[in-house]
Amino acid sequence: MKTMFALLVLFSVALGQQQVKAQSAKTYEEWKKSTPKKRSKTATKPAKATKAKTTAKAEEKTAAPAAMAAPTGTFSGTFPCTDCQGINTELVLNGGADGSSRSFTMKQTYLGKPADKSIVTSSGKWFLAKGNKQNPDAVVLQLIPTEGNIDPMYFLQVSDSEVKLLDRQQAEMQGQQRYSLKKR
Repeated sequence: MKTMFALLVLFSVALGQQQVKAQSAKTYEEWKKSTPKKRSKTATKPAKATKAKTTAKAEEKTAAPAAMAAPTGTFSGTFPCTDCQGINTELVLNGGADGSSRSFTMKQTYLGKPADKSIVTSSGKWFLAKGNKQNPDAVVLQLIPTEGNIDPMYFLQVSDSEVKLLDRQQAEMQGQQRYSLKKR
């Protein structure tokens, strides 16, 4: 019983660290260092004004621009692959614009691979974040897997009907190849 409780706590901490990294593109340690320290009680500004200002900044950073709706539905496309003919990808995003019960399922088929090694499926939660290194106003879709053998993935929301794969640092992929998934 104690072992199961310890594993549950360890899993919760690991998932929390993974989500912090996914939401900020930083490791937990980097995020922890960059978190502002609490003000001392001898500060001259009133605490209420500081708290309101901090809350407004936090909401501004995490809020998606009103011009684009949260992506939902089925997105598909084929990504380039270095050791196969391509990766046929189908991403299904479920959940409302209010952020409740957002989940995803993804099926990736590696074209030209043996049948027993050609299909990878995963599922989990998805989040929207504002900004990346190239564009502070970008809307970044973050996939946090809870099932399947994949790392977190990031997509730039190009429009209501297109998302573009980003690298692990949430930067756009370099090269002439297409990394977009389009809504069906």
